[in-house]
Amino acid sequence: MQFTDAVAVSGTRRTADGYLVAEARSVRTGIQLYAGHEVGKPEKAVVRVYRPADQVFAADSLQSFTHAPVTMDHPAEAVTADNWKQLAVGEVSTAAKKDGEWVHLPLILKDAAAIQAVETGKRELSAGYVCELIWGDGVTPDGQAFDAQQSNIKINHLAVVEKARAGSKARIGDGAISWGAAPVSTTDKET
Repeated sequence: MQFTDAVAVSGTRRTADGYLVAEARSVRTGIQLYAGHEVGKPEKAVVRVYRPADQVFAADSLQSFTHAPVTMDHPAEAVTADNWKQLAVGEVSTAAKKDGEWVHLPLILKDAAAIQAVETGKRELSAGYVCELIWGDGVTPDGQAFDAQQSNIKINHLAVVEKARAGSKARIGDGAISWGAAPVSTTDKET
């Protein structure tokens, strides 16, 4: 199943060639809320999906971030070798790593229009990824109920978006998407 998740860009700097190097957090552990129709359960208004730390920080999941393309907004399709040249504006530079409940990413944007958009305020990121969604009620170690959990998380791309649904802590974050299921926000608070 295809999903998106969001964060924001911080710690930016320009290289001598004009590229924008940035640090970001993307994909976090814990519960995310999804509209039922987005995850194949139209009879449910909201589905509570648990992202366990052992899946978010699994070696294969973290490795999938390496050199993942960065796009402006989510594309209508997965980014592949066939469409990368039309969709990518940069990439995740090197290996992702654990940062508390988040995945920390070093990014480089190479497209002048994308760099200008980030520098003028479009600073949030949304991860587009695929995963296996395992249905079944459960409770997280900290006592939160869930309807399903994610496993085998693999990143396809990171999209620069206008507004992160997960809040500004999820930056270069999550916005209105066309690529996959995105977390629903029940408040405007940062999460």
